Amino acid sequence: MISFKALPIKYNNIDTLSVTEHYVIKAINVKGKDILLSLPNIFLLKETAHSINTSRRYANVIAAFYAYLSTTEKFQAITVGEYHAIADNRDIRRWQVSRQIKRVARQSERPTSKTIFEEARIILSFFTWIAKFGQITNINVQTKTWIAHFKTKKMLSYIQQEAKVSVDSNNIKVLDKASRQKKNKSLITDKEIEALLKSYVDPVYSALFLLSLGTGMRPAELVKFPYIGTGNNKDILPYSEINKDKGTVVFQVTGKGKKIRDVVVNLKDLCDIYELYTKKFYQERRKLYALIHKEDCPPSVLFLNKNGKPVTPQMISRVTNDAKKKAKKIYPDFREKITFYEARHWWPTMFAIEFFKDKLLTESAEALYTAFAQALTEQLGHEDIETTYKHYIDMARLVYAAQSGSVHELLTNPTKSVLEKLKEMQPPLKEL
Repeated sequence: MISFKALPIKYNNIDTLSVTEHYVIKAINVKGKDILLSLPNIFLLKETAHSINTSRRYANVIAAFYAYLSTTEKFQAITVGEYHAIADNRDIRRWQVSRQIKRVARQSERPTSKTIFEEARIILSFFTWIAKFGQITNINVQTKTWIAHFKTKKMLSYIQQEAKVSVDSNNIKVLDKASRQKKNKSLITDKEIEALLKSYVDPVYSALFLLSLGTGMRPAELVKFPYIGTGNNKDILPYSEINKDKGTVVFQVTGKGKKIRDVVVNLKDLCDIYELYTKKFYQERRKLYALIHKEDCPPSVLFLNKNGKPVTPQMISRVTNDAKKKAKKIYPDFREKITFYEARHWWPTMFAIEFFKDKLLTESAEALYTAFAQALTEQLGHEDIETTYKHYIDMARLVYAAQSGSVHELLTNPTKSVLEKLKEMQPPLKEL
């Protein structure tokens, strides 16, 4: 078996004249040498450089698939640089089956059947790109022979047998059910939001967190929100100068998968961000930026840290991990699972509650309501309308039905901002 590793890389890209950051895959100790895999690494550059987290995930999945191929008899005489040309749909299916066999043998809830399938889809997208890139591959992306149907009795019996576990051990269905039951569908609560907002040492992260709560944008999209917009974003200005007649402003952003969409932003939330961060800190940080870069900070950059550096998704993640420790001291019930990304799920849940109100608890919300679903998916940048719809309807029902201590206390009145509702909370959390 050959070892494959996914490693981060950062360099000045001569094509884009900017710093590029993504993951690469290296085959370790192949006849005494380490080999960079050309096609997988070009794919990671072309398709995942927009998000380091996406790049990490895709690289790890492809590396795992290549490691599996190296263990099979079919690939023993094949060089790693030719794996893409020899692999076929059956190899992807067998990889999924082998993962389930190992999982059942360990009696582990992870990886779930859903994760195994989704990661097989990543492999399929990689081979789809290879075909478009003009390279030879045996993968037929038009047929579904790559899918392993784990729910069939024959497949369940085969995996149970190959895993060599006792007769009364849990099978795939039981393990998947246990995993689903452990997933808590409750959202970040009002007090968790307040505790995290108070725990950021640098207010720029509190401002970003508020913007995520109010829009559902991903961290990689939030950091692109400008001080002064241009082109389709020309209506975006500092709150003191923005046109307040409409009550909202539209931010056109290039999101995941390089897809462009319009995100609606509440001006009341922008007012809070202006008061919290922009008015007090932005101009001074622009000066620090100019000292570092020997040029003025471009108006496309709004969020700068205390050192005058543009905030990145990686910085948000790192600083949030530190803030969580302080939040736990302020509010002992602050949950470990809470991350910055939890804010993205808050907006669509509140949107569902405000849209349906008491109808959430009736069957009328079950049917796909097109207008709501379209607005929801456009704001979030999702493609799967039905899955997104059902997920947030279920989430909103749980929150709406709750009687105390949940997010439903925060924003059932769209005339108020996130921060205004937080300020109404009684009693407030203690300061450290």
